[in-house]
Amino acid sequence: MIYLDFYNKLDSLHDKEYIETFLVYNLSLVIAGIKPAITVTIKKNNQKLYNSWKDFGSCFLDNIDLKCIELRESNDSIIAMIYDEFMLENELSQKSHMEFLFNLGYPSNVCISDHINILKNRYEEYHCPHELGLFLGIPFEDVKDFMECTTKKCLLCGYWKVYNNGNKAKEIFNKYDEVKEYTIKNMLKGNSSRDLALSIKNSFYENAKCI
Repeated sequence: MIYLDFYNKLDSLHDKEYIETFLVYNLSLVIAGIKPAITVTIKKNNQKLYNSWKDFGSCFLDNIDLKCIELRESNDSIIAMIYDEFMLENELSQKSHMEFLFNLGYPSNVCISDHINILKNRYEEYHCPHELGLFLGIPFEDVKDFMECTTKKCLLCGYWKVYNNGNKAKEIFNKYDEVKEYTIKNMLKGNSSRDLALSIKNSFYENAKCI
């Protein structure tokens, strides 16, 4: 019911308020410091979403200190990756990530702008390359096993396919759900998008480091 209430409220909003609310909900895990990046799909047949994204999206992201790259644009949609630059650099600087990405043609040293440009090129070529999971904060071993079509049993499916450390994945999934529920409840209370973004960060960011 709470999700239905949320989407009804979202549909009632217009232009600037609409896209800001849409973005805060979809970005809540990045704002909370739990994920370095997320992808969003902007459907062009949804004129309200598409026009408000074009008119107000980038300005709002600047105001909450997040970056964006449009990975691919087609006649139907825009696929955008929105990220916390500091968190993403820390994520990709892990030795396992650096070595794995290097073997796929990324630079040996992490330069976020270079890595993102290569990801964009590979997105165009491969229509969502699987290493995207590393940019999104999915555990390395699960990304690797998925890419290599492992014979391991999938332990559970949630926000990603889990092949390793199911208990840890459940803990992360629960935290994701907690942040999303917090976001929706406070939206329904009428909190402005900018105030809510700050509230999410203040409530979760420090504790996210312990996950």
